[in-house]
Amino acid sequence: MEFAQVVFYGRLGKQALSMFNLDPQQWRGARVLDCPGGPGSLSAVLRADGFDVTAVDPLYALAEDSLKQRALADLDRAMGQLAGDPAIRPGFDLAACRQEHLAALDVFLADRRANPDRYIAASLPALPFADQQFDLVLSGHLLFSYASMADGGLMPAEGLDLAWHHRALAELLRVSRRAVRLYPAHTIERQARRHPFAESLLAELPPRWSGRFASTPYDQGHDGQTEVLELHR
Repeated sequence: MEFAQVVFYGRLGKQALSMFNLDPQQWRGARVLDCPGGPGSLSAVLRADGFDVTAVDPLYALAEDSLKQRALADLDRAMGQLAGDPAIRPGFDLAACRQEHLAALDVFLADRRANPDRYIAASLPALPFADQQFDLVLSGHLLFSYASMADGGLMPAEGLDLAWHHRALAELLRVSRRAVRLYPAHTIERQARRHPFAESLLAELPPRWSGRFASTPYDQGHDGQTEVLELHR
C-alpha cells in the first residue's frame, strides 16, 4: 500500500481511543488537541463526554461539500489499495472497515457543523496555538505512517523524513502541557515492527520530557507489534 500524499482518512472515536491506549476517565477536565483530526469522530466522542477538544487539519479549510467529497474519494482510494494488499492480514473485514469509516465521517460532519470554531485549518510542523495550551495532544496516522516506504511508511518517494519528524514532534510538545501520544509507532507492514523514526525521537526528547512505547488493542489488520508512543512531561 502506498500513497503519494497524505490521505484524509478518519476513524470512529472508540477506535481512536483504543489505538491511543487512552482511558477518558483518567483525563477528566483535560483540554485535548487532535492533530491531525481528519474526518474522524474522536473529537465528537470526547466532546460528548465533557472534554474541551480542538481538532486541526489542513483540509478543514474546505467547505462541507468539498470536505465530504475529499473524504469519500480518499476512502475509496484506501479501500482499493487495501483489497488484496499483502501487508493486510488475510480475513480482515474490509467491508466492515469501510462502513466504520463512513459512520465516523457522518459524526464528524455533524460535529463540525455544530462546532465550527473547534475545527481549525492548520498543519504540522507549525500550529497556531500558544505554548502548553493543551493538556493532552493526540496525533494519529501522520508521523511514521507517511515516512517513505523504505523507512516503513506509505510514501513511495521521499516521504516525511526524519528531520520533518523532529520538527513536527517539537511542535506537538510545545503546545502540550502534560502529554503527547503518537500512533502508530510501528511500520506499515504485515509483520509490523517498531518504527526506526519513533525510536530516534524517543531517544532525543527535550529536557523534562520522557516517554515509552505501549502496546495497544487496536486492530488495523497487521501482525506483529502495534504500539503507541506515549510522551509525558
